[in-house]
Amino acid sequence: MKVLVLIKEVYDTKVPLEYDVTGGVKTDWNVSMLNPEDGSAIEAALKLKESIPETRITVVHLGPVSEERYIRESIALGCDDGIRIWDGGLRDLHTRGKASILARAAQTLTYDLILTGTQSEDLGNAQLGILLASALEIPCVTRVTTFEKTDDGAIDAVRKLSEGYRERVKALLPVVITMEANEESYQCAALPPLFESMERRIPCFDLSDLGISAYEIREKESLLLYGPLRFPSCRLKHLPAPDSSLPAYERREMLLQGSMLRREGKIVKGDEDSMVEEIFQTLLKHGWLNHLRKED
Repeated sequence: MKVLVLIKEVYDTKVPLEYDVTGGVKTDWNVSMLNPEDGSAIEAALKLKESIPETRITVVHLGPVSEERYIRESIALGCDDGIRIWDGGLRDLHTRGKASILARAAQTLTYDLILTGTQSEDLGNAQLGILLASALEIPCVTRVTTFEKTDDGAIDAVRKLSEGYRERVKALLPVVITMEANEESYQCAALPPLFESMERRIPCFDLSDLGISAYEIREKESLLLYGPLRFPSCRLKHLPAPDSSLPAYERREMLLQGSMLRREGKIVKGDEDSMVEEIFQTLLKHGWLNHLRKED
């Protein structure tokens, strides 16, 4: 069984940020660390390897050579291999571009299972695993706390839901799983295997090695536009004045009733295209897509 674990470097948010005279953040002064949820993905992969010894774990990191130490630490913990992906102009990539590059890397390396954190400490958009699974056209199970491989070749996972609820999900391989951060602290590697990992050669792939161009990445990023969050503007509604002969509290209640709307739900049935069209028209009608309109 071949497992890919995607990791990322983030800034330690527990350390106060330092600012320069212009008010900007001193990025060189920030303390970096492995994204905690990616650390949970590494721990989950190592537990899987304990139960299935023939499992081979490859750590994949998209970043410069200065962040290579996280790959070496993962190898010292028990992972088998590690690769780094980097090329000029990749520093300002959005999540869509990163997912496209990592998807091509996964196809090149081959895989049965892909593990990564649900979200990162810096951005927190929780979209990488979903976009990666979409690019690979395989299922994605998000916010997983624990999982195990079943005898029939599937993954039995427990998902974290809101308000303390849990959901058990079964997915056939191959699959992308995004892990939640464990309450336990991330384990550190022992010194002897850490020293050994320092002598390992970590291969670095650029875009040409993966058979993908920078133009193709930018083009895919343009398909996913990020805009400011705007709520629909209030719609004024004419209300007749209450009867002046009524008591004051009754007139006040009548005015309040005219400005409150009860929650309503609607069940949409039909084929996929008709349901998508009806949902789109509903969002358009109520103003939720106004931020996508071009300015006149």
